[in-house]
Amino acid sequence: MKKYDIALFDLDGTLSESGEGILDCVKIVFNEMQRPLPDEKTLASFIGPPLTDSLKRCGFSDEDAETGLQIYKRNFVETGIYKNKAYDGIPETLQKLKDKSVLLAVATTKYQPFADKIVKMLELDRYFDFVGGSSGTPERHTKIQVIEYVLENLGRDKKAVMIGDTKFDAEGAFMAKTDFIGCLYGYGTRQEMERYFPDTFFVTKPSEIVQIVLGDEK
Repeated sequence: MKKYDIALFDLDGTLSESGEGILDCVKIVFNEMQRPLPDEKTLASFIGPPLTDSLKRCGFSDEDAETGLQIYKRNFVETGIYKNKAYDGIPETLQKLKDKSVLLAVATTKYQPFADKIVKMLELDRYFDFVGGSSGTPERHTKIQVIEYVLENLGRDKKAVMIGDTKFDAEGAFMAKTDFIGCLYGYGTRQEMERYFPDTFFVTKPSEIVQIVLGDEK
């Protein structure tokens, strides 16, 4: 029977359906920088990891990736951020966990001000004890760095589980030595997450998270 003191939630693809806004802004980056637009599969891989890492995988230099990041931020704050909506069942799931005194946190590589704004905009801030995002610096950039930042603030002595939908979430949880729950309703695949956690629990809807976190899974 599992029981976790802390539940860390990824944002994109776990709490919020955000693909449209993210990809619209990514396309603007390629257009403004006069780069050929990647195929759909490559574009989809931009959802989850830090943007500069994804741009570098597409051949951008460090300098161009930073320029692309600034273009993305400008457009995301103007339009993309408003194309977010919470998945059905998320508020109810968070409330049930909160009612059982589970500490709730967001752990996302999205830029901290954007993460704060989205959580508040979706009216989910009432449920969370802490929101951890990227600081935009090398010290808090990757998923594991964000997870560690959250745990430093909520307590490393507590049993924690990371809940996410991509290989980046699974890898971060693996490196941080936390357990993991994979969300199949998001943007990643079971196969990529199983690489790090072959025996983990997978959920097809948010409500299924409750039983696993509280130790009531059948």
